[in-house]
Amino acid sequence: MKDPEGMMARAFMNPPSMAAAPNNAAWRAAEIPAANGHGTARALARVYGVLASGGSRDGVNLLSPDSIARCSVEESFGADAVLQIQTRIGLGFMLSQDRPGAAFGPNPHTFGHPGAGGSVGFADPDAQIGFGYVMNRMGPHILLDPRATALIDALYSSLD
Repeated sequence: MKDPEGMMARAFMNPPSMAAAPNNAAWRAAEIPAANGHGTARALARVYGVLASGGSRDGVNLLSPDSIARCSVEESFGADAVLQIQTRIGLGFMLSQDRPGAAFGPNPHTFGHPGAGGSVGFADPDAQIGFGYVMNRMGPHILLDPRATALIDALYSSLD
């Protein structure tokens, strides 16, 4: 972020204040595919829950079971040029990593994505769980915020 011409600064400082930009109508109305999804934790959990349990609910088909299976197939692994950390990516989703602050639970087929400030949503087809977490105070973590990690750990502990 110290280099204004670097990839991280260009990604996170467009618009110049990522912390303030989402708090206006123009930002919320824009279609920025990788940056401005809006929803509640319940809505995130519902969408990912549908993906975790076959792809259809209430007569709506989000993805076919074959497409869902492909979501957890690793397409890229290594240093992320923008985030400046190791990431693991599937088709359209981040994949869980076996390291602190990067695991969407213990199962191998989880897929989802963290969001700005600490929010996260993911599907776990092995446990048939959809998870959503949003917060009202942004945190500084790039992948999983410790608040979300504590909830993920509690969720899987409750299943044992």
